[in-house]
This record gives sequence, structure tokens and C-alpha cells, in this order.
Amino acid sequence: MPIDTYANLITSFTDLLLVSIHTILYEREIYPSTLFIAARKYNHPVRQARHPLVCQWIQEAVDACAEELMKCTVDLVAVNVISQTNKPLERFVFDVSRFPVVAASDLHSPFVITDEDGNERVAESQADLEEQMRAVITKLSYSTAKLGKLPRDCTFSVSMELKDEATAPEGNPPLWIAAEYQEDDTPRGRRAVAPKTRNINRTIPVRSLVMGALAFETWIEEAEGKRDIVEDGKSSDIS
Repeated sequence: MPIDTYANLITSFTDLLLVSIHTILYEREIYPSTLFIAARKYNHPVRQARHPLVCQWIQEAVDACAEELMKCTVDLVAVNVISQTNKPLERFVFDVSRFPVVAASDLHSPFVITDEDGNERVAESQADLEEQMRAVITKLSYSTAKLGKLPRDCTFSVSMELKDEATAPEGNPPLWIAAEYQEDDTPRGRRAVAPKTRNINRTIPVRSLVMGALAFETWIEEAEGKRDIVEDGKSSDIS
């Protein structure tokens, strides 16, 4: 699908987000490897969870992100790895703050793409787009090897950080809840708006992608207290 409208841009990004979530869950062993099947996306081998409820949850989370992204109100989308005691351990961040802001009436209007001199040019081909998306997934898989071991029984969530002027999403029942990870106060619910990984030990850059209007950065944050939680898990396993 060419990135010739804002709606198509969001579709292309959320397709990548969907594949990325499955990749993260596989690489970080959130579920057993037997729960995943071999698949292909962007002409590249990937892993996909095969449990219907897991796939449904991921798809619903991505659809909920897409709904907010179409409003041009999102700065960050993140996949958060959380310990059994609700402590944030890792955060896989997709910075979409550079996405264009368009009026609701222009979501399906064609972009006018220009070069540095202001001359109109042809949009990137589908092959170029697949190559860039493939590079993101490949680098994401490679980057997880730099992360330390996780404790047992971790879970995950999908979250957003909204622009300062944006209002919180509404719904009944609500798909999103306002939350911020704190030492003694953890979010409740399946998804959260604007959680923070506190006391970041290190940040691992994954990849920046710029293809016309589609411009975003991806990186991984690893929490400072993660090592202590892993060590505690080991102690409890031995005792």
C-alpha cells in the first residue's frame, strides 16, 4: 500500500506495530516458543503467536492505537514488559511525534511530496517500503539480544503517550486508562495512556525510518531495577 494519504500511512505503521508486538513477545519469551508459528511479512521470516485469544488481544490493541493515531494526537506508542509484581522492566518505544497533523477531512487526501528544492516527486515504491519495514523488524530482533534476562511470568501491555494538547480517549467501557508507573502505584487494566519507565538504566536505539510523511524512531528502554527483580526471581526459584 503506497503511503500517499494519512490514512494509508497509519495503516502501514500499524501493520508494522502488529508484527513488532508478535516479534517482541517471541524474542523476550513472554510466552513459550511453542505458542508461535513461522510466518512471513515484508518478504521476511517472522514469528506469530498462534493462540486465538492472544492474537485477538494484540489486534484489538493495535486497532485501538490506530483509532487514536487517526486523530493525530499520539506522540509515542510503546510495548511494555512488566514483572509479575507489576514493575516495568522494558519498554519498546515507537516515537511517532513526527507524523503529520492533518484535518479529519483530509485523512484520505493525497499527500503532495516534494524534494529539498520544493519540486514535486514520486512517492517511494512498495518495494522500498517493504525493505525499510523489514529492516526495522530485523534490527528489533537483533537488539533484543542486548537485553538482560527477564524474570519468570512477565506480562506485557500496549500504551500511548499523547500530545500535550490532546484529550484522553473516552469510551464505555474504556479501552484506555490514564496511568503512570510508580514504585507504589501501578496501572490497572489492559492498556494505559502515558506510562513511564522510571529510572532507566540504558536506552538501546533500534532504528529511525524516514519515507516521505512516514517518519518515526524506535528504541528500547531497560529499567534500572530490572536486575534486582531478576535476582529476586532466581532466589525464589531456588528456595
